[in-house]
Amino acid sequence: MKFLDINSDVIQLEEGVRNAFMWNWIERRDGNGDTIGAWCKKINVAGQAYCVFCNSLLKYGGEGFKAFTNHSKTVTHIKYSKCIRHSMTLSNYANSKNTDDLLETDARPLDIVTRKARQEVLITSFIAENSLSFNVAPNLIELCKQLSRNQTALNSLEMSRTTACYKMKYGLAKTIKENIIKTLKETPFSLNLDESTSNAQESILAILVQFYDNNQNEVVVHHFASLKMESCNSEAVFKAVVNTIEDNNIPWANLISVLMDSCNTMRGEKKGC
Repeated sequence: MKFLDINSDVIQLEEGVRNAFMWNWIERRDGNGDTIGAWCKKINVAGQAYCVFCNSLLKYGGEGFKAFTNHSKTVTHIKYSKCIRHSMTLSNYANSKNTDDLLETDARPLDIVTRKARQEVLITSFIAENSLSFNVAPNLIELCKQLSRNQTALNSLEMSRTTACYKMKYGLAKTIKENIIKTLKETPFSLNLDESTSNAQESILAILVQFYDNNQNEVVVHHFASLKMESCNSEAVFKAVVNTIEDNNIPWANLISVLMDSCNTMRGEKKGC
């Protein structure tokens, strides 16, 4: 058995077949909405084609094109069709969003081991292409699982770079900070202060807060603020912390400790406890 190239001459081959094969059949849709060419391959046997989904021969000499639509509605074909729709190669994923293109390039039913291996390739390739840490792999997989729970929403999900930035700053970050401020107003907490220099050679004061979370039943640490400092000495650090606490109306009575390193920039000239 040999697959024939598209639009190759089949007149002589199909001589004597009541409903001879026509190449325009592969451009038409089957009963599932797929193009016939996504799963049908004409072979060098008169009156027969090959279904790459079902790995079986298909005889069309008696019914013609109707034989293809009838075959596409069989239980076996539908089962393999669904299986293949969830399987794709990395090159297909990167270069095509068209289901028919995917099916034509990789049109054999795949077992769960192969499909899992291909998904692992997609994950590791995504990490490499976006210069991410390999530590993100477990969380990235868990994210994919969570997103796949609502397939309808996932299929319609789109987000540009600017949209992601806006939603991060004015949506997620804003909500998280509001929740932290609310907690600090009601719960004893500790401050963790550290001064560092950014890539732009700017002095940045990072403020972390630590408190007991009743929902998680454990002590948690959250980022509270990153302040750009014009001058970074002990007095400037003190004023920045005071302003941050008071601007958010957080009661000083809830502050139980402050953690910082021994750098004189942070603690000033005084030594000892």
